[in-house]
Amino acid sequence: MAIPARVSFVTLAVRDMPRMQRFYRQFRWPESKYTDETFAAYQCGGAVLGLYGATSYERAHGPPPPRGTFRGVVLAINCRDAAEVDSIHEAIRGFDGITIHGEPRDMSFGGHSFEWSDPEGNVWEVTWAEGTSFDEREGLIFP
Repeated sequence: MAIPARVSFVTLAVRDMPRMQRFYRQFRWPESKYTDETFAAYQCGGAVLGLYGATSYERAHGPPPPRGTFRGVVLAINCRDAAEVDSIHEAIRGFDGITIHGEPRDMSFGGHSFEWSDPEGNVWEVTWAEGTSFDEREGLIFP
């Protein structure tokens, strides 16, 4: 059997659920009807971003890394063009709890991007890569 080639749901194990829900609501992403005080889910094109308490994972996976430690994962918001990257950079500058890591810059691969972190240190990249496009659900088609 071939394994389906899709990443459909990414869950961030969070320490402070109320704070992280407030933070991600600033993006105005469609929120799941199943969101409550212990869980949140946001529709992100063809994938879903979930928030769930880190303590729920500790028994199976161990404690989360210490605050300020890079987790080895970078999430991405892909854009239609370089101008969209710049627009997002400008829009999120005033978000509560966000840490922006520099200005948008041209990349060696023909793209344009910048990075930011949420209040718990999850790293995101906002990027445009030359030759990418999107399907009808806003799912990325990468060349």
